[in-house]
Amino acid sequence: MNEIWKKRRASYQKMLLKYLRYVFNDHFVIALLFLFGAFGLSYSNFLKSLSGNENIWWAQPTALFILVIMMHVNQIATFLKEPDKVFLLPQEKEIRQYIKNSGQYSTFIAVTVQLALYVVLTPFLLFAAKLTGLNVIFLAITQVVLTIDRTKRQAMGLFITQNRVFSKEVTFSWLIPGLILAAGVYLPAYVACAVAILLLLFTTSREQKLLATKIFDWRYAIDQEAARMARLYRFFNMFTDVGSVSPKPKRRRYLDRLLPKYSAKPEGIFKYLFWRAFVRSGEFSNLYLRLTLLCLIVLFFIPNYWVSLLIAAVFVYLLGFQLMPLFVTYDEVVFMHTYPINIQKKFLAFSKMLFSLLFISSIFFFIPIAIQGPEIIKALSALVLLVAESALIARIYSKTRINKMS
Repeated sequence: MNEIWKKRRASYQKMLLKYLRYVFNDHFVIALLFLFGAFGLSYSNFLKSLSGNENIWWAQPTALFILVIMMHVNQIATFLKEPDKVFLLPQEKEIRQYIKNSGQYSTFIAVTVQLALYVVLTPFLLFAAKLTGLNVIFLAITQVVLTIDRTKRQAMGLFITQNRVFSKEVTFSWLIPGLILAAGVYLPAYVACAVAILLLLFTTSREQKLLATKIFDWRYAIDQEAARMARLYRFFNMFTDVGSVSPKPKRRRYLDRLLPKYSAKPEGIFKYLFWRAFVRSGEFSNLYLRLTLLCLIVLFFIPNYWVSLLIAAVFVYLLGFQLMPLFVTYDEVVFMHTYPINIQKKFLAFSKMLFSLLFISSIFFFIPIAIQGPEIIKALSALVLLVAESALIARIYSKTRINKMS
């Protein structure tokens, strides 16, 4: 079982490296640089604005909320697959060591993520929540111990027990960790640290008894791992095609009245097809909505006009770039090759649709830029620049990009 686990971990890491090459492509890395730079600048300005204020009543509740949410970022990775409930069933006694290996691996990943996020949160704890340096250190230890405890409880939940009840899940995953972290935020943090260590010792003793007596729940464990991998594949599918993810088209009848009607003219035919492919395909419409929403959230937290304009321009480009494959959506349909098609009319219909989508996003991006309070001329200039960029991408850049794709 140890060899099986090592092979599956290596296969999993190889899969991650394969897809991360597509996630961190040149365009996304550039966008991340702008995003992290803008976040760092805004975060720094935000903390400076709070440094002289002693009465920040919302800082401690906010810190507590973030810490509790941080704990639930990770999930135990078992690498189990559907056939295992048949082929590995004779090895059920050895599955305990397999789950221990998975727990140790998942704990290492979870603790690493928690520490990275905690480093980002530390300035807020010091300058806004007004915690002392010693309390921040003890609170970090508390967070790590609670994360380890949660991973152990996830491993225990893979065995058939009477504890897999919603009320108990809420109690041990949210309520008790929340109360311990609240003690760390509002009281001397070493108190919370001591309680967290006692909770971990209690969980460890229960884990040893449970692993020795309980039966492994193959179906539940495989379903949990399948759900975890599905979330991971959906994330990768935002950047490249993933064989394990195939979005199902949805009718979305309520949007029909907003879509162009059928026309016998070549341009009208493709306008009809492209708009319906965009709306009914989860691949393109979901990607468009996610990127637009992400940019809106970022822009609302950036007070600098030029940085906001630059980030909005980058996202307009990313949206146009990610929607280019929509042009070849119907190329595998045989009628596209037997019916006489005017390729110029096809491109014209696509470019008009692409410009409409980018124009809508530009309007949304203009709202937070205008709310930040620049002069009317500067705000309108941002809108004009974003619309001009949308037109260039839809009419000129898309033509070059589509020629390379073809």
